[in-house]
Amino acid sequence: MVNPTILQLVHVMKRLNGKDKKAISMHSNFDKKFSKQTILKIKSYQPITQVPTNLKVWFEHQNIDITNKRKGNSKYDCVIPGDYLENSINFFEKFEQVHNCCCQDGFIVLDLPLSVNAGWFSYQPNLFKQLAEQNEYEVSYFKLMDHSATFPVVLDSDKTLSNSYLSDILYKYGNTIGMRINVTFKKVNNNTFVFKDQK
Repeated sequence: MVNPTILQLVHVMKRLNGKDKKAISMHSNFDKKFSKQTILKIKSYQPITQVPTNLKVWFEHQNIDITNKRKGNSKYDCVIPGDYLENSINFFEKFEQVHNCCCQDGFIVLDLPLSVNAGWFSYQPNLFKQLAEQNEYEVSYFKLMDHSATFPVVLDSDKTLSNSYLSDILYKYGNTIGMRINVTFKKVNNNTFVFKDQK
């Protein structure tokens, strides 16, 4: 988990107050210990008494039961695909699985490589605008940032973003190779997943 995702998870946890909440992480290193820097980042955004050594400990401290293996057709209040969607030529098939894991009024937390003009294994922000429109997701978090989360750029999910606009707002980074796109969707219905490319 990189720092921008930590900011998203704080945002989601504040909305998942209450008992009997469930989450699933599809991240390949689900049990990985947080770095000291990540722990400090979490503590700076969400005061906690227990040191959050990894994702499981952190979620359980918030009374959210988190797993890394889906049981049957279980639905979850929070789905964190992690690197499950990265480096895949089957993005839409995998995203449909993510959609199907999420219950109504649940959250899908995405942290993916950014591409200004689209490319293999990196994602242009307009893709997520289309996903939200076609599946009637609410977009509760939509930002671009580097791994340090020093200069986050908030995006308007109602607008189609041109390449020149993206280049202009990312000028301060100089190099956008390590940039991430962070999106959190709220799934407001149980409709079947759809995606039709609107090119």
